[in-house]
Amino acid sequence: MSDGGSGEECTGSDDPNSVGFYSWVVPENKVYGDQVIASIFGVSDQELAAGAPIERVIRYINEGDRQRVAKAIHDAIVTGFAYQENYRVTHPDGRRIDVVANGRCLRDAEGVPYIYSGTVMIQPTAAAATDPLERHCRAALGLATKRHQMLAARYLTSALNVLGK
Repeated sequence: MSDGGSGEECTGSDDPNSVGFYSWVVPENKVYGDQVIASIFGVSDQELAAGAPIERVIRYINEGDRQRVAKAIHDAIVTGFAYQENYRVTHPDGRRIDVVANGRCLRDAEGVPYIYSGTVMIQPTAAAATDPLERHCRAALGLATKRHQMLAARYLTSALNVLGK
């Protein structure tokens, strides 16, 4: 991610920590996440440690993407199927960040949607995606997520972290 000023374009990162992890306790409407999630969505680490409302976390998703993303999240909660969406966040400092997010809503013993967990990964710029191994891993990650093969998606995300992308 960029550390630049207002209006700066930030569509990717060379930082190996560009994958954030979160869990949302749906009945309590509390999202917990790591520092990457806090940085992407302009929420403080303290807010996420205490559990921030989902509305606070997703407020900077670009207007053009927000309805589509909200519907996809809703559908994942209702169906229990995996979720994957690409969208753009405009950070409060003006940076524009392209991300790919995936997750799944797990249910409690009574079948009620309970914990929604997943990742948000900063998409690299076109220039940063020149490594063939990285491109293949990213393509495989997209396919694994689309096919609801979440274990494979986790391994591919780990591989991308090892590659430092």
